[in-house]
Amino acid sequence: MTAGRGKAGPPPPRAPARRGRARAPEKREQILGAALRLFTTRGFHQTPTARISREAGVSTGTLFHYFPDKNTLIDELYLSIQREVAGAVRKRDDASLPVRDRLGRCFRAYLTWGVSNPGKVRFLSLFYNSPRIGEEVKKEAHREFQWLEELSLAAVREGAIRDLPREFYAVMIPQVLQGILLLIASGETGMSEEEIVESGLGMILKEEGRPGEIPRSSG
Repeated sequence: MTAGRGKAGPPPPRAPARRGRARAPEKREQILGAALRLFTTRGFHQTPTARISREAGVSTGTLFHYFPDKNTLIDELYLSIQREVAGAVRKRDDASLPVRDRLGRCFRAYLTWGVSNPGKVRFLSLFYNSPRIGEEVKKEAHREFQWLEELSLAAVREGAIRDLPREFYAVMIPQVLQGILLLIASGETGMSEEEIVESGLGMILKEEGRPGEIPRSSG
C-alpha cells in the first residue's frame, strides 16, 4: 500500500506453523543424537557428515550451520555429555552429610545415570582419552568436575578413601564404575544390582560400620 492513501488495513493473518518440522534447538539435538549413535557404532573416521545428517533427518547444510566441521561436532557432543553427567551427580550431592556419604551418593548418582544412558557411557569410554577431542574442550569438561575432585581430596584427608596418588584414582575410579555398569548390564553374575554396586564401590571407599557397608542413596 502506498503511503498517504488512508489508513493501513489490518495485517494479514500469519500462516499457521508447519507441523512435523523440527525447530532449531530440536534439530541441533537430533544431530547430536545421530552423531552419538554413529560414533559409538561405526567410529569417528568411518562416519561422514553426510551419514550423520541423513541419520538426523536434516540436510548437510543444516548440520554445518550448527557444527562447522566434524571435529567441532564431536567436541560439542563430548562436552554436552560431560555436563549432563556433572549435573546428574551434583544434583545428588548433599553438603550436610559426611564426606564419605557424599562421595558414595555421587558414585551412585553416576551409576544411576549410566544405567539409563548406556550409549553415552560407551561414547565416553571410547573417546575420553581420544586425540579427536580438543584439549581446550577436555579442560572445560574437567572444570565441570572440579568440585568432585576437591571432595575426593577431602575424602582422603578424612580417611574415607586411601591416601593414594591422584593419578591412581583418575584411572581406577572410572574403571571400577565402568565395570559395575558392565556387570549390571550383563546380568550374568547371579548378584542383584544392589549387591554389584555395593561390592564395586567397596573397592573404592574404605569400610565404615559393617564390613562392606556403602552409603546408599536416599530420597
